[in-house]
Amino acid sequence: MINLIIVADTRFHREGLALALRCAGPRIDAITALARPEELDATATGRSGSVLLLDVTNTCDGPGTVTALRCRHPHLRIVALGVPACEAEIVAYAEAGAVGYLTRDSSIAELVCTIESVARGEMRCTPRVAAALGRRVAELADELRPAGAGESLSRREAEVAVLLELGLSNQQISRRLCIALATVKNHVHNILTKLEVPTRAEVAEWAWRQELHRSVVVRQLPEMATSDHSGGTCRRTGESPPHGNDRAIPDQRRLSRIALGSTRAAPRESASTP
Repeated sequence: MINLIIVADTRFHREGLALALRCAGPRIDAITALARPEELDATATGRSGSVLLLDVTNTCDGPGTVTALRCRHPHLRIVALGVPACEAEIVAYAEAGAVGYLTRDSSIAELVCTIESVARGEMRCTPRVAAALGRRVAELADELRPAGAGESLSRREAEVAVLLELGLSNQQISRRLCIALATVKNHVHNILTKLEVPTRAEVAEWAWRQELHRSVVVRQLPEMATSDHSGGTCRRTGESPPHGNDRAIPDQRRLSRIALGSTRAAPRESASTP
């Protein structure tokens, strides 16, 4: 059976959907109607087979809302309602973590079919959207592939590269990702090898040029903010650092750009000591 959660800011909309789905969806076990995503709790989302219908019609940043929900409730299956009938918009919601979508002219029958498909772990979409999603998957693979090299970074290596761009030490990366220090060192060594560069600063330069922090592959990093345990303030990826104790990675970026002029470097001499 399906545990269904409806989130819509208009009361008659969410109550009307709940009423229609109670009549049309025999497999739906329970329906919860909420006005805001913030009202979700672990009790509602922790049940097996939970599906969330998120009305994005009046939402300023629908994909951002989906991303935030996925961070707080990673096992929740999210269906976006009222998505514009545009391939780019649909792909954006898929990147954010939505596993289903319905455009503004979809019917109740299509909604029921989508809910049941999502509950089974499937995604209903048109052939055009399927092709667009396939192209986006290929683009994401290119984001992690160094120019001229054959082997792409893994998801974890991409996360480490972003944290290197932020200027974090191995110890800070270890705490941030909850992995052993030796594992961090292995990841850094593998990144240096795959990018064919000798220093961490050049990894940071590459990640900056690739805008890796914007990739959906690393979007699950918590808030994409760093905190220096020595007293530095937090900042988000891509922002200029404040003066003071925060690590000065932009200085490393400027030096790398002057020295390199490209993302490729001379043969590695110090990769054995990441």
